[in-house]
Amino acid sequence: MKLLTRVMVILIIILGWPSFCYARDDTISWTPEELAFMEEHPVIRLGVDPKFVPFEFFDKDGTYQGITSDYLEIISEKTGLEMVVTPGLTWTEAYEKALHGEVDMLPAVSKTPAREHYFLFSEPYYYFKRVIVVRDSTQGISSLEDLFGQTVAVQKNSSHHSYLADYPQLNLSLYDSVEAALTAVADGSETAFVGNLATTNYLINSTGLTNLKYVAFEAEKQQGLYFAVRNDWPVLIGIIDKTLATITPEERIAINSKWVGADVEPDYGPVYQVVMIVSGVIILIWLVSIYWILRLRREIDTRKKIQCDLEIARQEAEAANTIKSSFLARMSHEIRTPLNAITGMAYLVKKTQVTLTQKMYLDRITQSANTMLSIINDILDFSKIEAGKIELERVSFNLDQVIQDVINIVSYKIEEQRIGFKLTKDPKIPNCYFGDAKRIEQILLNLINNATKFTNTGEVSLDIRLVARESNYYHLAFTVRDTGIGMTDEQIKNLFEPFAQGDASINRRFGGTGLGLSIVKSLVDMMKGEIEVYSTAGEGSTFIVELSLEKDQQSEQEYQQQVSSLYFNDIKTLVLEKTGSNMNIIDSYLGAFGMHCELTTSSVSAISMLELENGKFTEPFDLLILDYDTPSGGGFKFVEMIQENKKILKKPKVIMLLPMMREDLFDQLDTQGVDIGIGKPIIPSVLYNGILEIFRTKAIVANQEFKQETINKDILDNNYGILVVEDNKTNQLIAKSLLKPVGFRVWLGNDGQEGVELFKAHRSDIDLILMDLHMPVLNGYEASEQIRTLSADIPIVAMTADVIEGVKEKCESCGIHHYISKPFDPEQFVETISKIISVETATSKESKHPDSDQNKERADGVAVLDRAEGLRYMGNNQALYQEVLAAYFTENQEVVEKLALAIKNRRYQEAAQMVHKVKSSSGSIGARKLFEVAKALQKALESCDEREIASLHPAFSQAMKQLLTMIKSD
Repeated sequence: MKLLTRVMVILIIILGWPSFCYARDDTISWTPEELAFMEEHPVIRLGVDPKFVPFEFFDKDGTYQGITSDYLEIISEKTGLEMVVTPGLTWTEAYEKALHGEVDMLPAVSKTPAREHYFLFSEPYYYFKRVIVVRDSTQGISSLEDLFGQTVAVQKNSSHHSYLADYPQLNLSLYDSVEAALTAVADGSETAFVGNLATTNYLINSTGLTNLKYVAFEAEKQQGLYFAVRNDWPVLIGIIDKTLATITPEERIAINSKWVGADVEPDYGPVYQVVMIVSGVIILIWLVSIYWILRLRREIDTRKKIQCDLEIARQEAEAANTIKSSFLARMSHEIRTPLNAITGMAYLVKKTQVTLTQKMYLDRITQSANTMLSIINDILDFSKIEAGKIELERVSFNLDQVIQDVINIVSYKIEEQRIGFKLTKDPKIPNCYFGDAKRIEQILLNLINNATKFTNTGEVSLDIRLVARESNYYHLAFTVRDTGIGMTDEQIKNLFEPFAQGDASINRRFGGTGLGLSIVKSLVDMMKGEIEVYSTAGEGSTFIVELSLEKDQQSEQEYQQQVSSLYFNDIKTLVLEKTGSNMNIIDSYLGAFGMHCELTTSSVSAISMLELENGKFTEPFDLLILDYDTPSGGGFKFVEMIQENKKILKKPKVIMLLPMMREDLFDQLDTQGVDIGIGKPIIPSVLYNGILEIFRTKAIVANQEFKQETINKDILDNNYGILVVEDNKTNQLIAKSLLKPVGFRVWLGNDGQEGVELFKAHRSDIDLILMDLHMPVLNGYEASEQIRTLSADIPIVAMTADVIEGVKEKCESCGIHHYISKPFDPEQFVETISKIISVETATSKESKHPDSDQNKERADGVAVLDRAEGLRYMGNNQALYQEVLAAYFTENQEVVEKLALAIKNRRYQEAAQMVHKVKSSSGSIGARKLFEVAKALQKALESCDEREIASLHPAFSQAMKQLLTMIKSD
């Protein structure tokens, strides 16, 4: 019996041997190299994806199954090679081991360019389609492009991972398995998954994920499945390809039907488990909620009351903000109106026969009014800064003029404190820049006023130096030093906070709002500058403001040509100044003018030098620059000594440097034999103008007289008429007194209704209307609207003390296109009116000729290119204007196409940058229509308002094309 059992076992082993021990198929034509390889490498190590169903996976018993498994079994039968799966690896681990040669073959992979660097690939043995999987409720996804900008789930290191990596518009979320990725899409964690149809269909059916659907894309493309072999085994690829070639179509169909065609019974076990857990949690929550509902009912009433209180507080805060804005507007208007009267009447008094001292006093009145105006502006500026509505200008300005204006305002305060003031400015830095001169002046005024306020003894100094230069930009350091009370480190920390001062005692002793330095910091930040503070308690403080300013090349060139004129080279100069630092400053200024000078601190030495330079052996001095306080008996006594000294054969011209706030000395200059008096501190341009006045007086005066005569002649010849609509009698008097002397005819209206009636009566004689905005009976806005129904062309200029946001926009909507803020500078007021009326009347004349080029430039009532305005921006330099137009034309050739492409692709920030650049340059050349459209379009682009973008973009493109065509035709 035992013998029979043994025989049966042997027979079973012999009969079953082919199932696990394969013989090589001799019908295949193997090469000697292939036979040798199979002998040398009988075992092939495999790296598989354990969850790549239905291609390869492990079943519940841990057996390797799937389409790929069936193909591997056929290969083993025909080659005799043993395929051994490396156990316990995830797909990511298997892929990494294959890269390092720790496994020999990946049996189920797709071919990608990246993988071809590391592996050799067989012929494809299976084809599948790539699909997008989304939830049933997801709409609007029909292609890969619809997923741009969204996150897409994909299996890590799969061919789909490599495929999607070529689309930078997609954000990839990587998963270790397809099942995990599909589950994330099903529960809403992910928007979409990209994978192959076979695997996805198998897993969806087997896991019961019934809320998913497929989206087919790239229908014409099929993805292949390959055997990937380590790249140093090319022989194995030949073996596999020969084996695959022997597999019949019937065998392939049978394998496919076995795994893809068969119905898969969903495994609802995990679903049931989840349902039970969720049910238990729901029951627990329900029980707990019974307790909390009772408790929270009391909380609901409390929260409702809190929310009601918050809403009331919000409404009160909005009401308070509205009241604040209204109060600021009214305060500004009520204070600016009398200030306008003060400055206007002071100007008119200066035009009468007044002494030099009286003129100085009138200047102080004007400066005090401006100081009061600066306080109002500080409050308004702080309000604007808080709201983020303050804007910086970019105009050409003269730095010396800014410094002079600052000194004129602070000088009385410095004299009142009885302290010294020193100014030093590097003469090598340019004098003409582009920027916001008023804001720079505001910064310097606040810093110097602060320094003066806290300094009882010693001095305050302003030093201006060049820090660095980048192309046409100059980095300037404005340093304000004082020898005052100084600050502690704790005080410095809160220095730039609004309404903050060092401590309560400082407010009691020195006063102030605490807004000045806060505004300074905000303005410096807006200018992209820096401010630093250094201070020692009891010794003083130093404020350093660094600003980057663009040089005005044209204005600076004209200024330098004037300053460096050879006319001054032969002027021999002697400087008598007791202070070495001031003497060095004067020497540097004169050197910049091309002048050579002798320096001395002794009056005795000065007399001796003047006597020796008598013309016999050396040339005598042409100019003496004398500090009033240097000679012991005073400057006038020293000049008298020179005049009486017979040894000094040629008496020099005299410029006397006078102390601050000694206006009485100016009246004595003529009687004391002094040619020019200059107040300290010395400003380079003031010193230059003083020298120029002595040595080129006739030429300068003649030029000025000719210029004024030309302006007045133009006004007188045309007999322009101006209607002034103003309810304030003082302002009426000022306007009339300023306009009539230069040749304007003037009508006065006391309110808006009277202004409308006057315009009706004198319509043919009136060329411009000055309109106050706040008047009884009919305000300026309403009056302008009525006038616009009578005439669309008459220029209306708003005269108002309102400076709050929105006033200019409201003026534009009512047909008021020009704006003068009260209080106004009288000379600038007349000049502004003259320019407006000249430009408007010229335009009106051109519009009467329908065939003229200017009339063709008009579209929708606005000039495509206002050449007169553009020329004004270029300083009336025709050659420069033409050069700028040519550069504009070249630079903006492709703007329309590039902008259209950016908007089409929704690159709105990029488009906003393009429009901003066009807006800036268009305004500078006088392309007003394009400027306004660009301004609105930029705002729409920055806020991504697609409706506004769609509305404004065509208008922008049309205006740009019209402008370029017009420039090209010139």
